[in-house]
Amino acid sequence: MYPTNTVQFGQGIQLSAFTTKTPRITKYTTKSPASSSINHDATTSIYRFNATNGITCILISVDGLISIKYRNKLNEDVEADLYLPDNPILSGECEESNMEILTLEFKGFKLTMIFRKSSGGEGWYINQFKLDYSSSNSIFEHIDRPDIDVKLTSPSRTPMYFPTPVGKSYVCDKEQKVVMYAPDDSGDQSGHIAHLYLRDLHMQSFMFKESGKWGPSFHCSATGSYRDETAPLAVGTALAVAVLLIISGYSGWRYFKIKKVQYGSMK
Repeated sequence: MYPTNTVQFGQGIQLSAFTTKTPRITKYTTKSPASSSINHDATTSIYRFNATNGITCILISVDGLISIKYRNKLNEDVEADLYLPDNPILSGECEESNMEILTLEFKGFKLTMIFRKSSGGEGWYINQFKLDYSSSNSIFEHIDRPDIDVKLTSPSRTPMYFPTPVGKSYVCDKEQKVVMYAPDDSGDQSGHIAHLYLRDLHMQSFMFKESGKWGPSFHCSATGSYRDETAPLAVGTALAVAVLLIISGYSGWRYFKIKKVQYGSMK
């Protein structure tokens, strides 16, 4: 176990000799059979975040792309694309608790991922994504509203991304998409919407091995979906109560029905 403190060590590692990322087939769909010949290591970066004692607490390998939709001065909706780089500035927290934070800073953008443990402590997941930047960033061409500090976040109604048992690493070769936008109460007037595309994703948080190597793989589902683990319990409880009420109601009705018949036959 690593001590409770703010982590100060992290590194982004380039996995090939390429200094720029190879364009992918598409940012919107999953990998096609025709793309099997592409060297995906050339587009994948790995981010390792260590505690102050050198133990790895968060490890991510991913081909990531951020696509931001905004409006230009011609009142047109356009998109700006930004790859997750090989060597961002990493910061965050790895505490001996139920929450860990990883932040990637690059080219004026700050992407934050908040990891949490499930209520029982047996699983981990990403609770929230955040993206901060200025609308005057050079990536935006002829933007209609410059000089705005944009703060986007994933929707609160999706509280669990990539749920995985503690000690295991999440693996998914299908493209995963996370939407981020400004909450209604944020006061953000930019109107921006960001999509984070994650391909060839291999990720683990709450790591305790000194070797810093991946835990056993936990593969994403066929649909790549996620759910709140408290939902099945609530549904099961409701069904049990409903069945109990039906049985109790029928028993009461049957008791009074029989008693009425018996009383009538005595007359």
